[in-house]
Amino acid sequence: MAFHDDCLVADGHTDVPFRLLEGAADLSRPCPDRHVDLPRARQGGLDALVWALYVPGGLDAEAGWRHARRLHELAAAQLSADGFRQVSSVDELRRAVAQRAVAVVWALENGRPLLVPGVLDACAELGVRYVTLTHMKTHEWCDASTDAPRHGGLSPQGVELVRAMARRGIVPDVSHVSDEAVRQTVEVSPLPVVASHSSARALCDHPRNLPDELVREIARGGGVVMAVSYPAFVDPEVCRAQQARVAEHGETIAAIDEAYAEEPGLAARDIAQLLAAHPLPKAGLERFVDHVVHLVELAGEEHVGIGSDFDGMTEVLEGFEDVARYPALTAALLERGLDRAGIRLILGENFLRVLGAAEKAAA
Repeated sequence: MAFHDDCLVADGHTDVPFRLLEGAADLSRPCPDRHVDLPRARQGGLDALVWALYVPGGLDAEAGWRHARRLHELAAAQLSADGFRQVSSVDELRRAVAQRAVAVVWALENGRPLLVPGVLDACAELGVRYVTLTHMKTHEWCDASTDAPRHGGLSPQGVELVRAMARRGIVPDVSHVSDEAVRQTVEVSPLPVVASHSSARALCDHPRNLPDELVREIARGGGVVMAVSYPAFVDPEVCRAQQARVAEHGETIAAIDEAYAEEPGLAARDIAQLLAAHPLPKAGLERFVDHVVHLVELAGEEHVGIGSDFDGMTEVLEGFEDVARYPALTAALLERGLDRAGIRLILGENFLRVLGAAEKAAA
């Protein structure tokens, strides 16, 4: 725990705003129905985390931006000087940590709203530091990993949007995008790219995970792959069970998803009831550590991070159930033989390096 506390620990992807839209909460107090609150963040030695402004794929660009602003307003109400504190630069983040606040970085999850003129500038003004190019669905300028392709990766407009992000210090995030879109983004982005919550396809064959060659491509460009802890993305047995569940109940799940933007609380209740009736097998922290170690072997410890997806998933790993469990992850990485300098990079310093590169490019 002493070593863990001496590390800067950053979680590259959480869905705190999404959960606040589903149901109100005071995150300064314990919230046992969620994965993230301030007491557990401090208990887990978490110094910084990303709050993703998730835009459902069924919303068009303008409606999606209104939705993102709604999420931002809800989540911003949880910020305070001595609790969760918004930061927009590496210096601000380190200062917040020194003052024992938990730093919050904004991201936009699903770049479809960037089609609206002025939205990219508005994102920069809000403090958004990276944009996940799409989500589960292919849209007008980027193919998704879990939908039929339309552009062979990025459209010409998508290429221009990726370049425009760099001019504003906004990092492209290639989690959720198709393999070809990942490849193109790495090629055309002036900045290192991140995969904010993706694990290794070689260990768990799900399209949301990255194949080995793309992990290496991201690393060669100076980027960071942040391993995700969702059980269906790290354990093959859970993955197969999740895919069978989707095959059997996909239409119902899709219908609930369509209702999310209008009735988020009811949609969350309905999906939770459906998933509880069809539970997945259990998986433990060790499967997640397998992915972290594999990514390090592929890309080097300078290009790996953690993006848990806490508050964005219904099932969690045994031993890594919420942000209070981060010390268990550090202990597991030490037990697997990773050196302390490398673990420091993985837990947070790689994340800060990419944000710092984006700041310098924008300046």
